[in-house]
Amino acid sequence: MQPISQWRERLEILTPPFPWDRPLWQDRGGPPVVLLHGLWRGWRAMRPMARALEREGFSTLIIPYPSARKSIGELVARVREEVEKVSGNQPIHFITHSLGGIIVRSLLAGEVPWKTGKVVMLAPPNQGSEIVDWSKDYPALRWVLGPAGSALGSDGILGEFPALPADIAAAVIMGKRSSIPFFRKLLDAENDGIVSAEKGRIDGLRGFSVVDADHTFIQMHPDAIRLSLGFLKTGAWPG
Repeated sequence: MQPISQWRERLEILTPPFPWDRPLWQDRGGPPVVLLHGLWRGWRAMRPMARALEREGFSTLIIPYPSARKSIGELVARVREEVEKVSGNQPIHFITHSLGGIIVRSLLAGEVPWKTGKVVMLAPPNQGSEIVDWSKDYPALRWVLGPAGSALGSDGILGEFPALPADIAAAVIMGKRSSIPFFRKLLDAENDGIVSAEKGRIDGLRGFSVVDADHTFIQMHPDAIRLSLGFLKTGAWPG
């Protein structure tokens, strides 16, 4: 049986976004880490990871964004505006979940006025989503995905992204526990219920790991937290 604290974190992650959500900045005096949630999630989905970072002295900024209503370009503009408010002399690190990884890739493909530190992407569909490809025959599902989600097909905007900048240390953590059987036939054998593990790979990564987590809750998985913290602290992939 899971501890009560883990059930609370699961409920926290599942809390939907609200129109009144605002960025949450927690200044702990240490290096700032920007956390970006995934599609149809709210800022609370990144609180378990943020708390782990804060315990280690990192400052955290969780940015909510209307993931199902705006295009990737519009979401990137919103994230950039919020990051600029906390940027200073220290490098800005990023930890993202799912769509959040695509947002940060698009953001860092252009020039930014801050020094970027390390980037950890949790469960990103970096090579495109088989589910989005399949959804092309279902207009109602495309509506649910919204402009940003619908752009994540294998022939969508991801093919236009440049390679990761050579000076940015980035890593990817994927899951291999599938708790959503509905999409299983669309995905590779190793998947998290939403994204195939191999779909997270892109050139230029400093680290890549697959942990025993599903897509929705990977940001609270102990191994994902351990790997992320180790990478931000040392720049080496713990493995």
